[in-house]
Amino acid sequence: MIPHPVNSAVTLSTPSADAISQPRPVSAVTPTADATQSDTPAFTLGQKYLAQMGERLANGFSMVNVAGKWLQMRMPASLNTGDLLELTLIEQAPRLKFLLQTNTPAGSSPTTLSPAGKLIAQLLGQPGSPATRATDHATPLLPAPPATGAEKAQLPGQLQQALAISGLFYEAHLARWFSGTRSLQQLRQEPQGRLPATATAADSASASPIAPQTTSLVQQQLHALETGMIQWQGEIWPGQIMEWDIAEHSDNYREKEQTDSETSRKSGCWHTRIRLQLPNLGKITATLMLDPQGVRIRLNTDSAKIRQQLGKEQMMLADAMQATGITIHAMEIQQHEAS
Repeated sequence: MIPHPVNSAVTLSTPSADAISQPRPVSAVTPTADATQSDTPAFTLGQKYLAQMGERLANGFSMVNVAGKWLQMRMPASLNTGDLLELTLIEQAPRLKFLLQTNTPAGSSPTTLSPAGKLIAQLLGQPGSPATRATDHATPLLPAPPATGAEKAQLPGQLQQALAISGLFYEAHLARWFSGTRSLQQLRQEPQGRLPATATAADSASASPIAPQTTSLVQQQLHALETGMIQWQGEIWPGQIMEWDIAEHSDNYREKEQTDSETSRKSGCWHTRIRLQLPNLGKITATLMLDPQGVRIRLNTDSAKIRQQLGKEQMMLADAMQATGITIHAMEIQQHEAS
């Protein structure tokens, strides 16, 4: 398996030497996410550190003692409290990133990255990280603002199609094509499928397995795998930009936000956020939380006047959504906090 950087680490305190329990070995090189910190300890790039697993937290992270510093990291489920780890620092800024190696006793041969691991580390460390850049869609989805009911009904399908052919799911679509459930024409609609044959042949002969034209897209794929969030940005019609985030919430979030029933807490909950700058309404952010029981909607606007206007028309929106078979749990309209 490929070693991978370790996730979101926050320095808490420095415990005494006897706070570390008897170590237990763990097996295999295990992929983990990257790590961050708030109170930066004196870690050295490339240095190996002896670490030990602490308790697992409710937010999905784990406490890890690294060279006497307690950090929060997202660790593999196979690790247990007390397990002894070897972490190698491979990046210091903007976040700490460690390589996790758990199959090598302390003091043995130095940890090295495989070619694939080096490529992943390089992509994650490049500037212009996909964490701050959405998947761009250059062509407007509709030729003009929808005026009729039929035209408005086209937009959801167009958004679904834009996401499907964005290239984020290309490898999964390749598998479907191989099994006969996806056509070659569909594959060629995606960025990877539109690469000219000459460029593909040149890239295969180069040292990097990734075509330069798709480096940014691969960064976005790694970001989606790391965070569980998909980000899309594009024109839904000429001149109208939309930003769209999609994420599945963890069990911890569902336990906090969905108290209606035990069923809702155990079912999948999706969170989607849409940001628009509209000609008459200004900046609007629509946040929807969807589960099998229905949807919760929160609208944020820039002005109190628009908030009042939307408040008067929220029942019309709710009725329209109910008419399509969507159950509305709750709807609230707020004003953006002043920045």
